[in-house]
Amino acid sequence: MIDYPNWWASIPIASFLEKYDFFGKTILPFCSHGGGRFGQRLTAIAKLVPNAAMDEVLSIHDLGGSELSSDVADWLNSNEIQSQRGD
Repeated sequence: MIDYPNWWASIPIASFLEKYDFFGKTILPFCSHGGGRFGQRLTAIAKLVPNAAMDEVLSIHDLGGSELSSDVADWLNSNEIQSQRGD
């Protein structure tokens, strides 16, 4: 999973993606935002890691909302990732 905030349409993780070899890996991007969602960032990420697959993405509005926990849990489940909650 790759998480980053959407700051003015930038990709603050670009240098990280360029530095490491993601050959044969699957990337599951998710980002928090104030309304901009992913925009063109998914295309930019795909260009930065051309040898990786990109699977289902998750976009989280900074206000969250009452369904945020279930949205994240559904996304984790759909990608067969077990949630590790500390409650």
